[in-house]
Order: sequence, then C-alpha cells, then structure tokens
Amino acid sequence: MNTDKHSAGREHSIHLFPLLLVLPVLITCFACSTISQSYWNFFGLLIVIAFASLLLGALLGFLFGIPKLNKNYNPREDYDRTTQYMPNTNLEDVSDWLTKIIIGVTLTQLGKIPGYLQSLVDYLIDNSHSLLTDVDFAGPLLAALIIYSFVAGFIIGYFYTRIYLPNLFAIMEENRRQKAEIALWREEVRKKEEQLCNHQNSEGNPS
Repeated sequence: MNTDKHSAGREHSIHLFPLLLVLPVLITCFACSTISQSYWNFFGLLIVIAFASLLLGALLGFLFGIPKLNKNYNPREDYDRTTQYMPNTNLEDVSDWLTKIIIGVTLTQLGKIPGYLQSLVDYLIDNSHSLLTDVDFAGPLLAALIIYSFVAGFIIGYFYTRIYLPNLFAIMEENRRQKAEIALWREEVRKKEEQLCNHQNSEGNPS
C-alpha cells in the first residue's frame, strides 16, 4: 500500500514537473522589474511578452505531440489500451501538414531567425512607451525571455499532450464501442422478445 502511494505521488510530481519551467520566467520578470521606476508597468509588460511566447511554444508542442492512430491495433489481441495510440505528430492530416510546413520553413529560414528575433526585440523596445528604453540590457533580456519562454511552452505543450490526449482518445473510443455493443445487445433482445411473442401466439392459436 505504501509503495503504491509512493509511486502515485512520484507520478503526480512528474506530471507537475513541466510547470516548474514557468517559475524562472516569473522570477526573471520580478527581478528585472525592480530596476525600473515603473515597477508594475514593466513587470506587466514582461509577463505579457513571456506568456505570449509560452502560448506560442505550447501550441507548437501540442501540434507535435498529438498522437497518431495505431491502425494495426486489435483489442482482441492486446487488452492494454495504451498501445492503441503511438507517440508522435498528427491530428491527423492537419497536424501532420502543419508540422511539416513549420519544420520546412524553419530549416530554410534558420540563418535568418536571429535577425527576425532582433527585429522583434527592437519593435517591442520602440513601442514600449519608454518602459524598455530606460533599461540598458533590455535587448538581451527580451531575447532571452522570448527564447526561454518559447522552449518552455513547447515542452509543456508536448508533455501534457503526449500524456493526456491519447488517454482521452482511448476513453472516447471505448465509450463509442460500448454504446455500439449496447445497441447491438438491445437489438438482439428485441428480436428474441419478438420471436418469443410470435412463438407464444402461434401456440395459442393452433390451426
């Protein structure tokens, strides 16, 4: 019993581990905001930028983490429901199509990504209403914050998609199968009742 509780607690801790990646983002935003006179405005701006990157990374992680249906799965041969879905990309065609495009574009534009990132940082600084222009290391800070938040978001999105989505799909498929079996069972019962009724009627009315 204690072993089962320990295993359950450890598994629960593992499931929460990706969320710990958000802590450095919050700590960095809080620490860097203390150097600005407009503390809350600066803190809010950094939080918005960080969580926008997190959200974008999580969306990409979700696309890459969507399970692919195992078409060779046979529930009569294997009762382990977790083998019904194989890891990797797909929702199905849409996810596969989007991930291939993203990978292709990223590889072709790999050398230009630092320039795009610098342009984004410059745009944020120029439109921050002097919140970032007063900070000497605003450029490197924003670049590091965006990169880290994006990677953390990708890990979180991929991790939770891989853990929970296959189980959700399997549960939905199991419910659909059970409803189909119940419908067939009811149909068989109805036919048997009709046959029994017809048999009784035939016995009650001999020719």
